[in-house]
Amino acid sequence: PLWYCTLLIPPSRSPQSISKESQSFLIKGWWVDLIMKKYLLFIFFLGLLPAQKNNFYTELGGAGYLTTLNYERMITKNILTRVGFGTQKGETEGNRPIKNDIIFYPLGLSYLLKSDTQNMEYGIGTTILKGTLTMNGESVNPNSKMFFIGGGIQKFYNENRFLIKLKGYYLFLGKFSAPWAGISLGFSI
Repeated sequence: PLWYCTLLIPPSRSPQSISKESQSFLIKGWWVDLIMKKYLLFIFFLGLLPAQKNNFYTELGGAGYLTTLNYERMITKNILTRVGFGTQKGETEGNRPIKNDIIFYPLGLSYLLKSDTQNMEYGIGTTILKGTLTMNGESVNPNSKMFFIGGGIQKFYNENRFLIKLKGYYLFLGKFSAPWAGISLGFSI
């Protein structure tokens, strides 16, 4: 590892004059640079794959619990990636107000089985929860993750670029795990 330190040290200083802590920091920084460059290269490569389609849609219910705005990208002819954002502010339970401020970030990966008129979609993912969510009088741990599996029908109308999805989910969130459903409406470019 001393060779790397030598590359970063001005010629006026010798590698032996640098403390062990500084050497360790330089080496750790090098690894972070390498990992980030590989990650950015991977993202760039995904953007260059042929035949991608971008979907933008709103999902009611589904992986984001209530309502989410989503971006979806086809990375191959049959594989989709998804990222979304949703939020919910306080509400009432019975006659008393409850603190229920939460942000949802659904992330997923799906596989499409294509036919002439519609596609079957099967997927997995996680929804990152930030904030307080109260269900049936009990609070879900803040900053937790909910995992999901799902499947359903996806229909795309070529003439107006309209997209509709009907999906069933099973949400895994400790004792709050349950089946769930969602409907999505949006467009594709």
